[in-house]
Amino acid sequence: MDYLAVFTLKNRPEQLVLVLSHPLIAEAGSVVAAPLLDTARFAVASTLNPVFDFGGRQVALATEQLAAIPLKELGQQVTSLETHEYPIANAINRLFFGI
Repeated sequence: MDYLAVFTLKNRPEQLVLVLSHPLIAEAGSVVAAPLLDTARFAVASTLNPVFDFGGRQVALATEQLAAIPLKELGQQVTSLETHEYPIANAINRLFFGI
């Protein structure tokens, strides 16, 4: 699994999730992930919800909806957002520490 990997969900292949936990944590059988939601249907708070482009589709990281997901529920890996580590880390800091 790549660092900051984006996956579909097996039972909802249209839904994208970003795995936030480090790949080494996946050995425990689950990962911490947050959904990537269409910006047209989601109110974006700039620091908490960074926006990414997927082939013209604008999606926001719903950081406040993070959850543990069993590996068996992940579908296909779509991409990695490793190059966007800084805004993702800022969103996590905002969620937990308010900074």
